[in-house]
Amino acid sequence: MKRLLSILLTLAFAGTLCACSQSGSGSSVATTAATEDSAPASTAAAKATKQQILEDTMKTYDLEGVAIVVKDGKTVCQAATGIADPETGEASTTDSLYCVGSIGKQFCATAVMLLQQQGKLSTDDLLGKYYPECPYGSEVSLSQMLSMRSGIAEFYDTAYDGHNLNETPVGDLAKVLTNEGTAEGNREILTEWLFAQPLVFEPDTEHMYCNSNFFLLASIVEKVSGESYEDFVRENIFEPLGMTNSGFVDEMLDDPRLAKNSQADKAKTVYVGITRGLGDIVTCAEDMKKWMVSFSEDKLLTADSKLQMMYDPDEDGYGFGISPYDGNWYHSGVFTSYLSFDYIMPSKRGGIFLVTNNQDTLRGDLSTMCAELIDKLM
Repeated sequence: MKRLLSILLTLAFAGTLCACSQSGSGSSVATTAATEDSAPASTAAAKATKQQILEDTMKTYDLEGVAIVVKDGKTVCQAATGIADPETGEASTTDSLYCVGSIGKQFCATAVMLLQQQGKLSTDDLLGKYYPECPYGSEVSLSQMLSMRSGIAEFYDTAYDGHNLNETPVGDLAKVLTNEGTAEGNREILTEWLFAQPLVFEPDTEHMYCNSNFFLLASIVEKVSGESYEDFVRENIFEPLGMTNSGFVDEMLDDPRLAKNSQADKAKTVYVGITRGLGDIVTCAEDMKKWMVSFSEDKLLTADSKLQMMYDPDEDGYGFGISPYDGNWYHSGVFTSYLSFDYIMPSKRGGIFLVTNNQDTLRGDLSTMCAELIDKLM
């Protein structure tokens, strides 16, 4: 576990969109039953102990949000703490929705792999097959984009105000790419800008975490499938898994179930139309449970597809939309004041999902917290 902790600390927060104690009502912890199924009395004490471990760990790290631990396809324990809506003081619950930032790249990569399984594309395809107008289309493959080895330029400029992330388009792009624009208009502007930029390095010679890759991959999913990226993900991922509460940033920022950006005056992101594929998922603990468990099954991806996603030949710490480690995979996500982390363990038929809408209270980081919970609960 020491090695795991070291790896997590080094790599976990590559997965952002670019990548004090509790008090009052925000300090209370809402809990649910330790498992979904009724359990014999002989195991009740052990389950209660695991629930207490989770709650105590959340308090230690001052995590104001939701945590869920899943094993053997069942909820071991889950808990919620903090405030979902700073204006009303409404408390977070385990059913609250959260923006999960770059964890969304797992879903985009899965969408690409599903289309490959259907024989509609190959990860060896060149970008130019789908965008003939792209000057470097004959040099970059989909697999290089999925593994962040394409050399395509990054379009986001990131800055932190305390713990809160501000993301705006780089340079003069910020003048034309705004939240006042339409989703379709912003996508057209960004695509044109990306194709006008030179490659940062020769494809497949370096690794550079870059959101632009997944923005373009989502558009390719749309071109190949013949439907919107959102509809493809809904029909081919959310619905088969029963992720009935999940959706997308452009559609759900006003959903009353969404835990709000707790630092709206500090944490701002240009998102309209351009987080597609790279950081656009809104979800909850129960749906993330279904997502994590799916990787121990063949409900979505074949064994070959999952193996390909985990392939990291140069040990850059990144596969296809995921960071692989010892047969498991993980990703972190940042969106304004939201911070999330998932660690998927197929051999355990589960994993751990952590999320907050208030990074300001967090003591330590979610990857360290996750490593502790793995030691104690998995």
